[in-house]
Amino acid sequence: MSVDISALKRKAKEWVDENEQRLTGIARKIWEYAELALQEYKSSKLLEDEQEREGFTVERGVADMPTAFIATYGSGKPVIGLLGEYDALPGLSQDAVPERKPIEEGAPGHGCGHNLLGTGAAGAAMAVKHVMEEHRLPGTVKFFGCPAEEIAV
Repeated sequence: MSVDISALKRKAKEWVDENEQRLTGIARKIWEYAELALQEYKSSKLLEDEQEREGFTVERGVADMPTAFIATYGSGKPVIGLLGEYDALPGLSQDAVPERKPIEEGAPGHGCGHNLLGTGAAGAAMAVKHVMEEHRLPGTVKFFGCPAEEIAV
């Protein structure tokens, strides 16, 4: 089977463009939640629920970590894996402005950009899923929800 990769990439990008407000809203919510490592209950639930809404099967609480998950769509090869982070860091509370302006001095925040990394990876997984579905392509997409990746447990 001959596949035009450029056309498939365009289709994935179109899906992202069509869902820009939705994805931006997810990133904004995770920014506002600003949950520290291993406490990302609202953030992980939001991402899990969005993946389920798109037809992914979600395994919650993987590796005995309540805020870790794996969202899977499809079966077989190739297997495409994407990793999303969503934890905030201590002391980085920040309003959404280009200068230092804590929402609450000393509180956690997303100066690390994990609200964007998690949402971007989730959106990419969903876009790939839609392309696979539309073009009846074989394979598996896995989105790994990764909490607390900056701390040693």
